[in-house]
Amino acid sequence: MLVVSFFALSEEIDPASIEVWVGGKNVTSLAQISSPLIVYKEENPQSGNKKAVIRAKKEGKTIHSPIWSTEILPSGKALNKFTYQGTVNFASNYYNYSDNDAIGYTKSDAATWADFYGSYGIFSLQANLYCSSLEHSNSQPVNRYTLGFNIPHLDFFAGDYAPTFSQLTLNGKNQRGIYSRLYYKSLSLSVTHGQTVRKTKNELDLDSEVEGMQKSGTFKQEAFGTRLQIGNEESFFIGFNLTRHNDVISSLDSTYYQYTKADSIGNKSIIYTTKAQENAVLGMDARLNIPAQKVVLGAEIATSLLNTNTIPGALSREELEDYTGEDIPVNPQDFSDLFVFNKNMIPFLPCRESIAWLIYYRNYFRNNMFNIQYSETGSAFNAFGASYQIPDSRVISITDNFNVSRYFILSGGLSLIEDNLSGHKSETNNTTSWYLQSILRLTKLPYFKLAYYNNLSKNEENKDISSTVQKTENKSQNLIFGIGYNITQIPYVPTQLDISYQTGADNSTKSNVDLTDHENNNFCLTMLNRFQMIPLTLQFTMSLNNNKDLLAITNKKGKNNNFFMGASYSLWEDKIKPYTNYRIVSASGAQGDRNYQYYILGVEAYPLKSLSINTNIAITDYHNNDNNTSDYSNFIWRVLLSQRF
Repeated sequence: MLVVSFFALSEEIDPASIEVWVGGKNVTSLAQISSPLIVYKEENPQSGNKKAVIRAKKEGKTIHSPIWSTEILPSGKALNKFTYQGTVNFASNYYNYSDNDAIGYTKSDAATWADFYGSYGIFSLQANLYCSSLEHSNSQPVNRYTLGFNIPHLDFFAGDYAPTFSQLTLNGKNQRGIYSRLYYKSLSLSVTHGQTVRKTKNELDLDSEVEGMQKSGTFKQEAFGTRLQIGNEESFFIGFNLTRHNDVISSLDSTYYQYTKADSIGNKSIIYTTKAQENAVLGMDARLNIPAQKVVLGAEIATSLLNTNTIPGALSREELEDYTGEDIPVNPQDFSDLFVFNKNMIPFLPCRESIAWLIYYRNYFRNNMFNIQYSETGSAFNAFGASYQIPDSRVISITDNFNVSRYFILSGGLSLIEDNLSGHKSETNNTTSWYLQSILRLTKLPYFKLAYYNNLSKNEENKDISSTVQKTENKSQNLIFGIGYNITQIPYVPTQLDISYQTGADNSTKSNVDLTDHENNNFCLTMLNRFQMIPLTLQFTMSLNNNKDLLAITNKKGKNNNFFMGASYSLWEDKIKPYTNYRIVSASGAQGDRNYQYYILGVEAYPLKSLSINTNIAITDYHNNDNNTSDYSNFIWRVLLSQRF
């Protein structure tokens, strides 16, 4: 494999002129060239000495890289050796506030983490560890640990892992348990099981006791999922997914989730302060990949069951027959280990409202990366392991990214959201959002950037349900324009300059009566100076923001001005880099006139090979001219150590 970076020359050469020569042959058509990287790989290289060179044009002249040479051993004589890489890190943050009730109070903390990746022949290993002083056994986990390995036809991970099956079933949420994937040719089976929520307990103060409730808690939640996939991702596959999340009732004593309440005549009833839930999702997805046309087509459908309270247990067959009025051939209590069926089901039986589905189309053509997706989610669809889906809604999302090498980029998107597909609510909400952004960057010339964002949301009454709905409408628009230039003509101090201006407004109305009406304007200037005679770097940033609340009686105008200055100096061939920063923020508005000041003094050092040390001290001051009682100061000491191997 040949991997070459031309980052240092990316603004001086024409990417279209790049040629890749390996073994005396022009293999440019087989290489992947994406600024600033060139990647070429031979599937079946022949043994012997292999040479490679890269050619390109710079200012009309042909230039070439050094000639690289490597010896390829015969396949029968390949030597396996254990290769590894990783990092070990430590970070600490010490805070000393003058007032512990200060705005944004943060506790001191420390953390250490390590990552290790190794391989030996067909075997590869991964280990990750993160330990923080913020970890507490009676709160959700902060620490993370993972151990995994890969061999042909098997992937296995233990500890914290975030498996992904599909968008609607299991999609990147952390589990602490095990994950394995067994695959061979066009068939694969994935299984995962672990804890997604840790149990917690809360002892309430007697002064805050509510109707006899003195305790509360969170159940431990476990998840199980399996996926059977037929086909391969390079062409076509179809997958079948099943997931189940359930709160473990036995993880908490009953005093933490229920208590008994008696009414005025002595009748007792059970009040649940915390409810145990159970969720099951069954889904199917498919994807077609057509590499020749650079097209991807996909679809997915899933249905769910949700039990909002499994504590009462499953219904008996007699109770279920009384509830449904039909003869039931099975006893739900016999299947309670798989799923608890009772009157708290949403829905009680699978139906259209418990289904979610989506289709998507992706295509790369003529420098366009085009993507469109359409999805519908039923009002009763719930998937604890997937990203949040807006219930009872349809979403259309369209994005396009067009680029001409690195010189011109134009991207845009449109999103349409509509709810109340079932027609059960008194109003239907519609949201339309679209954006357009571009950047023009020509070699040795200023670059320009432009962006526009628009959002409109409104509601419509459902006359079959109600005719008293008040119509609301929310609008927001933002326009951003910027220009920048890398000024190399200044002797001894090349300067990078960036200027941007943003203006926007948002307003909302209800029944044609204004609720809010805001205007916002922001100007930002950033300048970066890199001295050539001395190893000094200076940075200056100024941001001026003005906003107006046109409906306010007082404090109609507000501001938020930010000034930043920073400097760093390199010593002993970049082995030590002291730096200092100063920032002042001045703001006014409904919260009064106030200002923040930040002073930072630090050093970044590389005393040993692959070892970096970064430490700084900071002093912050906050002052409110209208409310001196909220003033505070804070001393901060930060340390970051990193060792690579």
